[in-house]
Amino acid sequence: MSSNEEKVVLAKNGKPVQKLTKGDIDKMSLYSVIEQSAFSFERMQALGFTESMLPAFKKMYGDSKEDISEFMTYNMEFMNTEPHAATFMMGLILSMEEKGEDRKVIEGVRNGLFGPLAGVGDTIFWFTLLPISAAICCSLAQEGSILGPLLYILIWFLAAISRILFGRLGFTLGTKLVTTMAEYTKYLTEAAGILGVMVVGGLIPSYVSIAFSENLTFGMEGTTVQSIFDNVIPNLLPLCVVFLIYWLFKKKANVLAIIVGIIAVSIVLSFLGWM
Repeated sequence: MSSNEEKVVLAKNGKPVQKLTKGDIDKMSLYSVIEQSAFSFERMQALGFTESMLPAFKKMYGDSKEDISEFMTYNMEFMNTEPHAATFMMGLILSMEEKGEDRKVIEGVRNGLFGPLAGVGDTIFWFTLLPISAAICCSLAQEGSILGPLLYILIWFLAAISRILFGRLGFTLGTKLVTTMAEYTKYLTEAAGILGVMVVGGLIPSYVSIAFSENLTFGMEGTTVQSIFDNVIPNLLPLCVVFLIYWLFKKKANVLAIIVGIIAVSIVLSFLGWM
């Protein structure tokens, strides 16, 4: 194959992967507007994130059930980022899938980017555009001008359809990224995996809240048990619980049994007044 020929990517069923058009990416970007309508506290945005990409992915891989299963499995993992950044990531993922990139690499990129991109998206849209647009439009509304609410609706309508640009950008950058990373796949797989684990690990204190009751003291001086843990390592208890559950998963423990066990232990410790 000459350097000018493009590699033919095959699905698991042996059929060639179809190319996506700009229209396909634009449709995906518009689908992503309702991404958070399928929100859950277990996986956050993962369901809507995956559903938004499925039509485009099925166009590429057709009826290859194995590919669809793998795609849904890694994308249904925990996902929580700024909505416009999510659309950018969708374009990036679809671009890498179109090129037949190793899904371990794609998964690592996905898990490693959603945290940092959330900070960028929040800064642009929710910490800058939102307060500025609200201040201007509220000022107009207080003066009795109908332009206040109309302008606010227009601004956020444009913000919503701007996802088309984010989807295109992600898809374009993804194509360039795959070309660049081809010879460094092994190292990028390891680096992306490490980055993804670090990001998810950093979220533990935000989503796992465990602390001993302030009434539970140690010694004659009334030192609380919780303060002892905090002085050793802040958020040590949530970390220990997460590692315990991870260890149980590695031991092939039943998921339902783990959930029931967590609920039972929580009720007992609360009843005793320890937590």
